[in-house]
Amino acid sequence: MKILTNLLSSLIEIINGYITLILAIGAVVIIALIVFNIVRFISLRQMRQLLYYDDLTGVKKSAYLEKKFNDILVELDRDATLFYINIDNFKNYNDLFGYQTANRILAEFGKRLLELSQPYHHVFRVHSDRFIMIYPEKNDQFGHQILKRLKEPYDVEEQSFSLTVSMGSYKISETNPRFYEILLRGELALERAKSVGKDQWIAYSEGMKEKHHNAFDMYTFIKDALKNEQFFLEFQPIVSSKTKQMVGLESLIRFEDKRRLIFPSELISYAEKFNLIEEIDRYVVEKSFEAYQIFKQKGLKFSFLAVNVSSSEINDDTFVEYLATTAKYYDVDPKSIVIEFTETADPNKLENESRFIEQVRSLGFKVAIDDFGSGYSSMLRLSKNTLDRIKIDKSFVNDIMQSSSNQNLVEAMVGLARAFNLEVIVEGVETEEDYLFMKSLNIEYVQGYYFYKPHPLNEIIDMFTNKNN
Repeated sequence: MKILTNLLSSLIEIINGYITLILAIGAVVIIALIVFNIVRFISLRQMRQLLYYDDLTGVKKSAYLEKKFNDILVELDRDATLFYINIDNFKNYNDLFGYQTANRILAEFGKRLLELSQPYHHVFRVHSDRFIMIYPEKNDQFGHQILKRLKEPYDVEEQSFSLTVSMGSYKISETNPRFYEILLRGELALERAKSVGKDQWIAYSEGMKEKHHNAFDMYTFIKDALKNEQFFLEFQPIVSSKTKQMVGLESLIRFEDKRRLIFPSELISYAEKFNLIEEIDRYVVEKSFEAYQIFKQKGLKFSFLAVNVSSSEINDDTFVEYLATTAKYYDVDPKSIVIEFTETADPNKLENESRFIEQVRSLGFKVAIDDFGSGYSSMLRLSKNTLDRIKIDKSFVNDIMQSSSNQNLVEAMVGLARAFNLEVIVEGVETEEDYLFMKSLNIEYVQGYYFYKPHPLNEIIDMFTNKNN
């Protein structure tokens, strides 16, 4: 009986031990779940902050405005005015006083807009020096109050700066059209204010729409194309001039619309004019990085992917950060990406361009000037920037074998690149004679219909992973 009692006692102790262990494990699991959810909440909050809020000025980004526009109108009982605000000649402050001082002025500018917009705080930064405020309709004096406050002196680093501001406005009502048409009306009013001398406020009128009918149609077309995913990418292989083997790819934006034929250059021109280029550039970057990962997963062998962005991005201080976060999200090695942008025709933007290139290269990306030789001053640009390669514009390659002057120009540009230790890629190579001439100059890379035309992603995969090909 005693043995049985001892055995039962031991069994109870073992069971208690298991219960204690199970409870301890359960407690650890619960704690782990709590910690996981806290970290997840913080991460989501940080991502939302990064996506929707501008760190420099403290106001929301344009992405938030587009996403929440209808909610904002409901909050304001659909009785509001959109104010489109631009700091006049702000690039001069960057050039004269440096970016640190200019950024502090922008930060104070954003703070004043938030103060003016109380208690709603519907203020958005849509470009480097352009902002939107949506505020309940009160009276015609509110616009003048905005201008008066924004033009008061800005005290930064023991200096006092005065700004002038141009502003367009548009009254929103229940009968208004879609969000981006409202946005365009505000921007047309702003452009009118700038065109008649700046430093003033002009409200939208229907006459502005008639005057800019083509622009209005194109603006609507681009926004619809983005919304309906009519844009897509094709990829053109880039080959080594020595081996004729594919060594890289360039992503090229395309769009599908059976109603009309629009050339990419025309579309980009309108997108830059109406500040839609940021959406297109970010679409190209994201889809290019996504394709890069797919190519790698499918076993495609290539050294680099060239991604085109607009030269407008050199003035967007959020774009470099977007490049970094998107590359991290898609697990893209920056050393395998070449960021190409067209050289600007404005010599005053060279300092911005140099800063942009330095920031992009500091992240590990390579940088190339696209359409080299077609801009303002290629030699001056090379002396100011630290590039990795140049792409010679195809206009110099067209009929090159019948033009000794074009041959001399290309040879001179290659020599210039060599002096700065830059790689060279030539686009528009369409004949064997073109190719042999480029090869004779020891150009590293060539691209054109003589080798490959652009293809959709799936066709590229089939072409370069099919063992029978």
